[in-house]
Amino acid sequence: MTQTGHPLYEQIKNAIDRRIEATEWPADFQVPTEAELAEEFGASRLTVRRALRELQAEGVLIRIQGRGTFVVGPRMQCAVFNLPDMSEEIAQTGGAHSCRVLQLSVLPRDSTLRHMLQVGAEEPIFHSRLLHLEDGTPIQLEDRFVNAAEAPHYIEQDFTKITPQAYLMRETTVTSVDNTIRAIRADDEARQLLQIDASQPCLLLDRATWRDGIPVTRSRFLYPGDRYRLRSSHEARVNRIVTPTTTTKGR
Repeated sequence: MTQTGHPLYEQIKNAIDRRIEATEWPADFQVPTEAELAEEFGASRLTVRRALRELQAEGVLIRIQGRGTFVVGPRMQCAVFNLPDMSEEIAQTGGAHSCRVLQLSVLPRDSTLRHMLQVGAEEPIFHSRLLHLEDGTPIQLEDRFVNAAEAPHYIEQDFTKITPQAYLMRETTVTSVDNTIRAIRADDEARQLLQIDASQPCLLLDRATWRDGIPVTRSRFLYPGDRYRLRSSHEARVNRIVTPTTTTKGR
């Protein structure tokens, strides 16, 4: 811990993030090596590696084997508040929704993924990873981190029968939402799950929710670029928000 009260890896992470947001490091910029960053920040390579890994997990950086680590690009804030339930959205277009549960577990206390949800070190966090399909075609890879105190029975659900969205809307209260949208290049695992090739861009929607300042969820939705369309509009007088819509390939 440093004098600022924040761990050194977090300071490094924030410093890199600021450079990206200010476009000092623009999209496709090759990030300095771990050794160079370690020298710059007076840190160990392990500390730098943790900062880079967290930025990769958040979709800010991408590591390309044999080439290095690159900037994905600056984030765009989105005013969309509501997201449609995936199964309902597919049903409205006449498709058949199915879901594969890839992971449903409690994050270990030493997991680096705990940074995705800012709760106490002793507070349990649930992590679900789901692949949503329409008529057998993958259209969304969903990673969701849930504050167990806000939804204690989340881990007991069968998400092949009910979506996390539907369950959480029923069981939790949300008073504020933050959405971040960016285009990214998916990693090898995501490409295999979504059945896309390396040249196909993806849309990443990063969504955080709170109840009166208490974190409820942090979700990352990854869509193949040709299978998703996002639209939002609002009227200043009544602040009406239209929810985003999804479309599958060929529609």
